Amino acid sequence: MEIRQLSYFVTVAELGHFGRAAERLHIVQSAVSKQIASLERELGLTLFDRSHRQARLTPEGEAFLPHARRALREMDRAAEAAADLAAGTAGVLRLGSSPGLGKRLEDILTEFRARRPGALVRLTTTRSAPDKLAAVLAGDLDASFVSAPPEHPRLAVHHLWDDPLLLAVPAERASTADDLVSLASLPLARPARDENPEAFDLVTAACKAAGFMPRPGPTVVNAQDVLLGPVAAGHCWTLLPAHIARTGSDAVAFVPPRRPILLPTALVLLRAAPRSTAVDLLSATLKVARTPTRP
Repeated sequence: MEIRQLSYFVTVAELGHFGRAAERLHIVQSAVSKQIASLERELGLTLFDRSHRQARLTPEGEAFLPHARRALREMDRAAEAAADLAAGTAGVLRLGSSPGLGKRLEDILTEFRARRPGALVRLTTTRSAPDKLAAVLAGDLDASFVSAPPEHPRLAVHHLWDDPLLLAVPAERASTADDLVSLASLPLARPARDENPEAFDLVTAACKAAGFMPRPGPTVVNAQDVLLGPVAAGHCWTLLPAHIARTGSDAVAFVPPRRPILLPTALVLLRAAPRSTAVDLLSATLKVARTPTRP
């Protein structure tokens, strides 16, 4: 069994078509078909139902797919381990991040590189907390910064700081917005719940504590687009961490709620046998997190 055979198999399974898989792999379709047929003979299994125009996995193919993916991931990790060895003591850090960490991330990486001169940092930035947690669990990331992460038996969650959230409201509502219930009639714009269920529920709980359920508003993909669009137009409100709450529009006001709403941020890594680069990152991060912020 060859790695390329597994790669071809997984690609066809994901795309459901031999021709499209060949295009993605930049080879001719006959080569894909030949390698998968060879794999099927070697395994003694029929992996695809070829009686339709699309390549559909057979029950045997469905069962084999997660094993093939796991084997490919292990090969990727072996290659990364070889890169670590080639880099000597410096090593490689695969780190998940989030938009908005800004100066904090810069300071953390500066401190990390002081501990690991020459280390290679591979940064992956995404808003999806579940995706980052899954990547740490799968070994695709060594560590990740996550807002309001849930507890997990295989993950060590190290709390770093709490960001106060500000209410971003139409300017004409600024004088009363600190009382959260004054916004009950206005839709709330926020990211989709599946992007970060815990953070979503934290905001919902704050609204409930103020005496109302928030009305669904636009889904936030880009905060500035929402601020300068529907918030400035008076159609909705949203929340942002205080350290990134800014806009060039006089039509938007940022108001601290009367009852503070705090969004926790943590560094998450594997509880058992984390890589040494992740341990050094944790030390660097805790040092920066405990350093008083300059005014």
